Amino acid sequence: MRSAASTFLVGLVAISTAATLAACTASDTQASQPAPAPTAAAAPTPSEDVRCQDHFAAEIEWGTDPAAPNTAYIAVTNTGDAACSLSGFPSETAFLSASGSPIETLGYDLEGAPTADAYGRAGEVVTVDPGERAFIWARIGRTADRTSDDPCRLPVAMTGVTLMLPDASTPVVAPADAEVCLDTDADDLQVGPIDSQPRPASTGG
Repeated sequence: MRSAASTFLVGLVAISTAATLAACTASDTQASQPAPAPTAAAAPTPSEDVRCQDHFAAEIEWGTDPAAPNTAYIAVTNTGDAACSLSGFPSETAFLSASGSPIETLGYDLEGAPTADAYGRAGEVVTVDPGERAFIWARIGRTADRTSDDPCRLPVAMTGVTLMLPDASTPVVAPADAEVCLDTDADDLQVGPIDSQPRPASTGG
């Protein structure tokens, strides 16, 4: 006749064996499951071609054209890795306010302002190599250029000049911290055509 102790030990062995078999069965079941099918990677979206005219940075070089006061040159540098050709006038030229909004000006394309016909270099094609510059003559009515007997009646602070280069799709900004005069006789903002060197604007030049 078995003792209670031996009966208890037999029971423990049976329980342990059953647990081991259950663990092995669960492990075998998990191992036999098929691996999930790999997810196909999305095809890369080809990047859109960027025009070479959009690879330019701009800065203002203040100077004095004896034939036209309140003038400067906007130098545009080719920051791309290939030569780029520019020709004609920039468009959408405007002063920028501190908030980044354009300041309305007369511009060069209104009646009485210079037009493409006034510049002999308006149709010249300027090829700008990487790291090289082209120039845009600009007349900017700054209050600092006004004489004491002709004070500015409408001064406005600007943070730069924005313009669209010919055939470009995005504007370029030439930073400038200056106060401009928007009086009716201040010429506001006028620009010449793309030029290979900083030259004053002149008829037949």
